[in-house]
Order: sequence, then structure tokens, then C-alpha cells
Amino acid sequence: MELEQFYAFEVDAPLSDQRRALIESHIDANAEAFGRNVTRSWHRREGEDFLRILIDPVVIEIVFAGDKIELFGAAPAWARLLFTPTHKDDLRQRIEQVLIAADFTTPEKLAAQKQPKRSLFARAHNKNAAN
Repeated sequence: MELEQFYAFEVDAPLSDQRRALIESHIDANAEAFGRNVTRSWHRREGEDFLRILIDPVVIEIVFAGDKIELFGAAPAWARLLFTPTHKDDLRQRIEQVLIAADFTTPEKLAAQKQPKRSLFARAHNKNAAN
């Protein structure tokens, strides 16, 4: 299985020991909601810390890259079919709650990241269409 990126969040603060402990306690407190054994381990690769979470058969990696946190995942095809848009939205909300609780960012900054970004082409296209 190959990891694919699910989410990327711009953050204001880097990973610290205090934030790491808060993330661990959140995972531990919510592990039984998965109905499966949840294991986690911290690693370092190319100067970046990342957290690997295993919930058989799913693998999640959360990369802490300074001003950005990226979430990657891998699962077999049958498990991916069960990951509906509702589940994706729920996962995103849970991640955002942890990011806010750990002071990585604020609710306002997360909301701003959800706003669609207009491209230069779109602005030029709309300007030309108005003429």
C-alpha cells in the first residue's frame, strides 16, 4: 500500500514536547472508539518528526514539518470504500480540534485555509468575460 496525502494544515507553532504529549493523550483517550488495537510510534526522517499510527489494516502518518502538518494514510481497497465523505469530514474535524487544543493554530486560521483560493487565471478570465 502506498501512502497518499489526505490533509495539509498550515500551523503557527512547531511540534514541542508539550504538544507531543497532548497528541498522545488524545490518541490514547480515543483509541477504543476504533474498535481495534491502536498503536503509535514517533519517528524522525530527513529532519522531520512524524507520528505513525496503526489501526489494522490502516496506516496513518502525520508529518510535522515546521510550519505545516501533513496527514498521510494507506489502506487496502476494501477499507477505502468504507471511508465515506462523512467519515473524511469527521476525521478532519477531529484533527482540527487537536491542532487547536495543542495551540498549533487557531480556529480562524483553519477556517481561512478552507476558503477556496482564486487563481490569477480565474481573475483574468472573469475580467475578460465582463468586457
